[in-house]
Amino acid sequence: MDLQAIDLSPRIGSQVTAPLDKLLDGSLAKQIRALLEERGVLLFRGLGMNHEQQIQFGKTLGTPRHEHGTDITMVSSDKSKSPIFAEYTEGTYFFHFDDTYMQYPALASVLMARTVAPRGGQTEFANTYAMYDDLPEDDKRYFDTLQAVHSQETIQRKAFPDPTEFQLSLWGEGKIPPTTHPLVWQHATGRKSLLIGETISRIVGLEKATSDALVRRILNLAERPEYLYRHDWQVGDVLIWDNTGTMHRVVPFDLDCGRELHRVKLAGEEPIMAPDRVPA
Repeated sequence: MDLQAIDLSPRIGSQVTAPLDKLLDGSLAKQIRALLEERGVLLFRGLGMNHEQQIQFGKTLGTPRHEHGTDITMVSSDKSKSPIFAEYTEGTYFFHFDDTYMQYPALASVLMARTVAPRGGQTEFANTYAMYDDLPEDDKRYFDTLQAVHSQETIQRKAFPDPTEFQLSLWGEGKIPPTTHPLVWQHATGRKSLLIGETISRIVGLEKATSDALVRRILNLAERPEYLYRHDWQVGDVLIWDNTGTMHRVVPFDLDCGRELHRVKLAGEEPIMAPDRVPA
């Protein structure tokens, strides 16, 4: 078989091996997308791709989204290389979904390691499909009724309690207004995943103390080992994660170590809230 996969943990993550030419010509795309939805994270260990190959691989799986003037985003804390992303680095130390400020968040990201941190810098992923599936039925029914307010400023202030004016110009609520989404993402497939993260500022309709306690209770689920996969990066690793049912965070590292990853983000294909559920 051209594609082989080995589970990295019981509930999340698989290591995939496949010929590079088959990945680039799209003949394995349907299998890869199905496996990505099932496992949340796919690792191609040491595969190595140049920029053109990484973009082409992304195109077989979806539509690369143009970000910051390019199809490839440099994920680096070096402000000379990535002046915008560097301002976000420490905010990525907290669990989050990408693009919760959008109605159509990214489908997935294709990330490749160019330079790795000598210590720290791993990326952790948590399966929010599995977290929802394991909830008691009473919790499922209750959570299905709730909505949460997400804010980029909420998560960034956990890293930068006294932000600069420049930082606020990038992620402050004046730049990226808060958005309200259901706590449970009902997918077109019929599956449900929790839409959570440190971006949540409050649960709609609950008093602050009750809201804060509920958010913390749900986020604590992500610390349970059965839902987690921690990836130790090696140069040349190519990794894809499902941004609709998997949240992620970065393990803190020395910001001057030169860690550098390159990302192709795939445009969202499914709204968080189906049109027939959007409030008038």
